[in-house]
Formats: sequence, C-alpha cells, structure tokens
Amino acid sequence: MEPSNFLLKIAKLAIDALLKFSRADVRVHDEDRITKQPSIYVINHFTRLETFVMPYMLHKLTGKNTLSMAHYSFFSGAFGTFMTKVGAISTRDPDRDRRMIGALLRGDYSVMVFPEGQMIKDKKLVEKGKYMIYNTGIRRPPHTGSGLLALQAEFYRSKIRHLYEASRHTDLQEYIDYFELGSLNEIEKIISQETHIVPVNITYFPVRARNNAINRLVHHFVQKLPERIEEELEVEGTMITEGVDIDINIGHPIAVKDYLASGSVQKTIRNEKLYLNPMEIKADLHFSREALSLMYRYMDAIYGMTTVNHDHIFAYILQRYRKKRIRVDDFKNRAYLAIDRIQAVAIQSHHTTLKMKQSYLLTDDLHARFVSFMDVAKSDGLISEEQGYIYKNRGRFSRPYEFHTVRQDNIVEVLCNEIEPLESVVRCLDGVMRIPGCLLRRRMRKSYLELDRDIFERDYKRYFKDDESKPPGIGRPFFFKRFFASRGVLLVHGYMAAPEEMRKLGEFLYDRGYTVYGVRLRGHGTAPEDLQERIWEEWYESVNRGYVVLKNTVKKMVIVGFSTGAGLSLLQAANKKDRFAGIISINAPLKVQNIASKLASTIVHWNNFLDKLHVQKGKLEFVSNTPENQHINYFRNPVHGVAQLEKLMKIVDDNLPELCIPAYIIQGSQDPVVNPVSGLEIFDRIGCTDKELCRLFAERHGIVNGEGSHRVYQRVLKFLRQVM
Repeated sequence: MEPSNFLLKIAKLAIDALLKFSRADVRVHDEDRITKQPSIYVINHFTRLETFVMPYMLHKLTGKNTLSMAHYSFFSGAFGTFMTKVGAISTRDPDRDRRMIGALLRGDYSVMVFPEGQMIKDKKLVEKGKYMIYNTGIRRPPHTGSGLLALQAEFYRSKIRHLYEASRHTDLQEYIDYFELGSLNEIEKIISQETHIVPVNITYFPVRARNNAINRLVHHFVQKLPERIEEELEVEGTMITEGVDIDINIGHPIAVKDYLASGSVQKTIRNEKLYLNPMEIKADLHFSREALSLMYRYMDAIYGMTTVNHDHIFAYILQRYRKKRIRVDDFKNRAYLAIDRIQAVAIQSHHTTLKMKQSYLLTDDLHARFVSFMDVAKSDGLISEEQGYIYKNRGRFSRPYEFHTVRQDNIVEVLCNEIEPLESVVRCLDGVMRIPGCLLRRRMRKSYLELDRDIFERDYKRYFKDDESKPPGIGRPFFFKRFFASRGVLLVHGYMAAPEEMRKLGEFLYDRGYTVYGVRLRGHGTAPEDLQERIWEEWYESVNRGYVVLKNTVKKMVIVGFSTGAGLSLLQAANKKDRFAGIISINAPLKVQNIASKLASTIVHWNNFLDKLHVQKGKLEFVSNTPENQHINYFRNPVHGVAQLEKLMKIVDDNLPELCIPAYIIQGSQDPVVNPVSGLEIFDRIGCTDKELCRLFAERHGIVNGEGSHRVYQRVLKFLRQVM
C-alpha cells in the first residue's frame, strides 16, 4: 500500500499545529549538510516525539515525504492502515527492504531509521569502549540494518548502471518491475545518483518527568495506565506543555559507494546474476563487515553531535562527587569552570545558553537552569539541600534503575550517559573534578580580581582626561586580605565617587581583623564621560565581581554600602537571600532632595531625540557638581547617570520586602543630598525583623569620611561583631 498524499498533508498540518501550541523550540543546525542525493537518515531515539517530528522536519528540509520502519505491533486494524498510509513500514513486512531500496533508487522518498532499533530511555550506549544497547533484559550492539540497507541500495544502483552500460534491457526491466522504478527512461537519473547515510542527533533540554496537562487529560479517560505509558506521558507530555528545546544536528553525509570498492564486490556487480532472489542474496552478498564499519561510523557521528547543555554538566559533576556533603559554592565553582573549559573544546554542538554569561553561577543571583536542575534532583530524592550544602542520597545513586522508568527515577544518570560518548567533554569534566576545592577557590578569586582590575585599567585609559581624571589609585578597586581570616566585608561607594571614598573605613575594619574588598562601580573613578555611558545593571555587576572575590576568600561576609552603593547593597541582599550575614546601609538614596533629578529621564529622552536628528545644539548632557570630597568626586554630573539612579531607586524600593537578613540602617539627620526620610522608609519596608535604624546628627551627606566619620565606623564595627 502506497502512502496517501492526503493523509500526509493532514498529518503535517496536525504536527505543525501541535508544535505551535506547545512550548517546544525546534532548532535545526547545519541543514546545509543535507544532500539532494537519495539518503537514509539515521537518528537517535529517546522519545516517541522523533517518530512524528522528524518526518515533518525532513519534509520541510528536503521537500520529500519519508518512509520509516515501525514496530510490527502498531500495524493492526484501522491504526495500522493509517500508519501505512503516512509512510510507516512494519518491521515484519516481507516487502520492507524492497520498498525502501526502491525509494532510495528512485530518490523520491527520504528513508528514516532509528539504528538503535528502539527508544533508548537510559541513554546508556557505551560499555567497555563499545556501543551496547539495552534490549529485553540484556545489552546488545546496535543493529547494522541501516548500513546494510544503504549498501544493498547502492549495490543495486551499481548493478543497474552495469546492465545499462551493457545494454541488457531485459535484465533492466526485471529491476524496473521489481523495485517499481517507472520505465527505462528513468534509468539515467537513477544511475547518476548515489546513496548516502545522513547522521542526525536530537537533543532535548530540559528533560523533566512531571504530572502535566496531557497526562491529566489521559487519566480522565483511562484510570489505570501501564507503568511504561505513565512514564512516557510524564516525560514527553511535560516537553510539550512546559517547553523543551529540541536541537536537531545534521551530520556530514556518508557516501556508501566507498564501501563497495573491494574486488569481490565489484566482481558481483559485473556478473550475470541479478540478485533479486533471496537465496542468491544470502549466498553471495556478504556485507556484514562493511555494514559494521558503517554502523560505527554513523553511531560515532550521531552521538558526537549531542548538544551539550547545563543539565549535562550539573549531572556529571553531581554524580562524580565522592563525598556525601557538597558545598553549594564548590559545586557552582566547578560548574562555572567546566562551562568555561567546554566552550573551548572542539565539539559539534553547545546549547545556546552555554554561550551566554555564566557569572550568575558564582554571584548567587538567580540562575534558572541551576535552580531547575536542583529542583528535579530533589524531587527525585537524589539530593537534599540545607544551609549551603548539598547532601547526596548515596543509595539512590548506587542502585540499578529499571530501564523504562529511569527517566522518572534518576534523570542524573540519564544525562551522564548521554554525554559519555563525548570523550573530550568527559575529560574536561574529570579534570575539573580533580581540582582541590581550596585551589579552585583561589583560582576563582584570582580570576575575578584580575578581571575587576583589568576593567578599571581599560576604562581609565579610554576615558582619561588631563584636567578631570583623578590619579588611578583613587578609582582602582582595593583588596585588604588577612591570612586565615574567615570574616569579610564588601564595601560599595556612592554615585560620582570611587573606591577611595570607602578606603578609610576599609582600613579601619582591616586593622580589626576583617578581610575587605572595595568595589569600583563601572563609570566611576575615571571621567564623567564614562559614567554617562553606563546603566545601573553595570553598577550591580561591579558589586557582583567583588562578591565573587570575597566569597572565595572568607566563610562569612557583610555588605556595607554608602549612598548609591547602599542602594546597590540593599538590592544585593534582597536578591542573594542569606548569602550575606548582614547588610549595612548608610544614607541610601530612596528619595533625593534635588527635585531636578526627577526631570533627568525626560532630559535623556530629549537628548536621544536630538541625536536621531543629528542635532547637538540644545542638548543637556552634564550639570555642574560641587562635591564634598574634591579629590575623589566628579565635578560634572551626567544627566544620564541621574536617570539611571532614579531607575535603581525604584527597583530597590520594589525589592526591599524580599530582604530577610539582619539589617542596620544608618541615616544622617540633615543630609543635604538624600532626603532623611529615606532611612525610615527603608527600615519600614525591608522584610526582616532583625533590623535597626540609627539616625546620626550630620549636616553632610558624606559621613563615611571626615569629621564625625569615627561614629559611623564604630557603629559598623559593633554590627559586624553581632552578626559574624
């Protein structure tokens, strides 16, 4: 029975609608590798999704419908008829090979084969250096059927070419009738083509087993489902309803003709036999060695194209830990370094998110991929997490899992198995796991120290102005490290200032036993033109770099910010939950005294409008500033910077209820820059109950320097001793 074009169109429309309805993101890579030659597409098999998504995608890519094999159990009744009409061929169909070889000779259909022969739910493929696949209680090598089919198709093509060149038209007609090749007029087209095998890898990310809308809908009609179907609905239903990235990687086509070059094969091509009789084929056509060689080649190609993603890295690191108790910080450090190294490894495919900024792993801001992985590991009972430590449930890692439920029970094992064939990735991960934790922390600290200082040096060189820029020591971030100290303080300076603003406080705390890091906010300590180009997120990232340095140096730390630095510190504390032992906010600018600052955003929009018109006249980019500390602060205030400050204050205000650590709010009573009501409003809005408000009489804004600053220092020290 030939496939029905009408049913194929209906099926494609249905799949198209399903993919649009679902949250799946299908991405095809290297589609230019697809050849116009007749091809067998050999594809890894992990879910039932491949069986309908891949024929749909191959039609989009090649314009050809697809023939594929399916297990004989599907071919009964009306559903079996439907399967046949959409291009599926039963594994027990006696005409299976004849139909597929005919399609390959004509080149009018693509042929799709899963070389494993079944779904590989555990993704375990390599055993003692060889490909081995679970099947009915044992492990066996993958089938060589795909290679054998391709070899036979190309053999028959070569045979037809020989008959055509020898003008043996009677024998040619037998081939035309047997393989349904049309007529003698089609022969030249057939012999001008060549059979290829095209390896294809499909990688899903993330893979999660959860109760979902599809699962619930099926349960509405069927109360008791077989365990295997239950598992497939949880895994594949979640992919459709909650979203999954489907990376389809196309490999280089493998020319099958090269495997028929031996003298014995060439002799059979030129002899008198047609090899249409099964007994002749069995007696003379021995392609087992060539088929085995092809199998290893396309299996290497398929599994060498696995798209490496965050879950692979997290799973491998988690499984490789020998200790039961793992520091979350150590886990993240290893993951960060592994991603950094893997990006430099010559592998076929990285997931797009691995190419993005990974610093959130180190800064303890929300890293959605990490949180998602940890949640699924917890829900599977593989780990628990408490007070900064991950606890492995060793019993769950060591026991063998049932093949058909392993995706539900231990996704970590599945993910580790998936990257096992990627030897370069595994070597990279093993190398990261061999690094002692203390050396790893030292490496992270050194890396971020150098990064922070390099950023300053580049900015200083780029924006330096003879008449305005201060000496580099004013703007360079500082690090006062005490050997064997377990307590640290992160200091954050204010707007239009520099790390020098917090240096005396830092020296005071260092002398009393604390390791101190003074950050430099991007745009500061150089020139006003630098600040004009910055957004508040860059200030936040500047604090994050200091955070990474300090957390890889000490066990506990407190963040202390002054003015705008206090606002950033409050936001850091709100975002990082309990990663700080406490927060000290000094004159944080929740409200400013200067009403003109409210107009900054409007002025910025006006300036941007004039830029689009290429008009410079009428722009207001800077306003004059008379600072308290003239050896530190800028004398010109960029309007764009004020607008960013307004944005930051709004975001800080929105996040204050999330702040849940001990907090100490210091506010000058007569602050001429920050409205003194800010301190009280911050105190009222922060979510913690362990909080204190200190109002100091001061007629200056910059109370961390100069007259009266010792009172601030003593209060800071008292709070530090309370919380660390």
